[in-house]
Amino acid sequence: MLTVLGQPRALAQLQRSLASGRLAATWIFAGPPGVGKMRAAIQLAKTVLCDHPRRQPNGDTLPTLPPDFPLTLPCDACESCRAVDNRGGGSHPDLHLVTKELIRYHDKTGTSKGTTLSIHVIRGEITGDPAENKEAKIAKRSFRGKGKFFIVDEAELMELPAQNALLKTLEEPPPHTYLILITPSPQDLLSTIRSRSQIVTFSELPTDVIIRGLIGAGVPSNDAALLARLARGSLGRALRWAGDIRIIDEKNAKAADRKAKAKTDAPDDEDDDTAQPFTPGGILGWTRDLAAALDALVAGRESASAVADVIASAAAQYSKLHLVHDKLASADRARRDGIALMMAIAAEWFADRLRHGLGVPSATLLPDQTGALDHALVPKLIATARAAESEIDLNANDKILLAATTIIWEKFLHADAR
Repeated sequence: MLTVLGQPRALAQLQRSLASGRLAATWIFAGPPGVGKMRAAIQLAKTVLCDHPRRQPNGDTLPTLPPDFPLTLPCDACESCRAVDNRGGGSHPDLHLVTKELIRYHDKTGTSKGTTLSIHVIRGEITGDPAENKEAKIAKRSFRGKGKFFIVDEAELMELPAQNALLKTLEEPPPHTYLILITPSPQDLLSTIRSRSQIVTFSELPTDVIIRGLIGAGVPSNDAALLARLARGSLGRALRWAGDIRIIDEKNAKAADRKAKAKTDAPDDEDDDTAQPFTPGGILGWTRDLAAALDALVAGRESASAVADVIASAAAQYSKLHLVHDKLASADRARRDGIALMMAIAAEWFADRLRHGLGVPSATLLPDQTGALDHALVPKLIATARAAESEIDLNANDKILLAATTIIWEKFLHADAR
């Protein structure tokens, strides 16, 4: 459990529950994506399911607990611990990881994109469904006799019928059975679910924690600093982007090799990127391209459409990378997520201009500064970018939204010229 970085208050709350011997049956782990919620959930399960849990004095490990407080930790050596460690808990019979993608095992067509957490997943993986002769996994006895854990990722995506099905189980939970709902937005869960749950709040990670994690994963220090800035407190997000950069390097190298060999036959791999290689550096490259386009827009060297094209190109690549990880994912949803990401970066770029003008620049500036930006316009520019970031989730037409947002930026910046 102590391998979860930067969350001393959340870990202290869990340790107090373990020490009391009265672990709640239902938990909500709330906080931004990629800050350790899933790792903490798996480590809590590992500790409870351990055959030989150990105690050690807290010392100065968790500042909010007394030095002599007895921390409860897994032994990391027993068969149960090894099973949890194997594939992130996927091989332990009493640890069930429930994700929206499991719909593909419960959807007979096999084509579901898994954009929400369906009632079919909740019934198939937790509550059961007598109408379809599906036994409730949560009602079964544990295999190893230590209890059972069900960890639901992205719980806010549960459809209302799925939440209602789960609620019936929460009203009378089986003994020694624990449910952990992981979500960045607990307010999207039914109030009746929240009232029956113990909530643990996870916070954004400090930038230095993210940088250390990235450097430890082999990312150069300069890139680590910028990735940490863009990740907005999420080590998981930053590590995923670092992994995407490696994928891009590999794919671009293969594309260049094919071109050098002048092969005209279509390759066997349908995921060929010869025609349109990825921007080198992934999100780092997209950030540089967007910053240059915004700088040119501010200076009057480029039009709004040029900025929109940069954002659209980055979003298309973001979507394509997402499909590399999950071929059945929704390309449209991933593209919209890419647009939201680029709008967030644009907002930060505008904010950097304001900070620079006020003499309080960020430790890691986004590239391409300009002295031509009227700092009084910055709040309006940021508000427009944030509005677009939110509206893309409301199924707005992304092309129209991109055009409208960049045109508004252009009008704000060059109102005096008209």
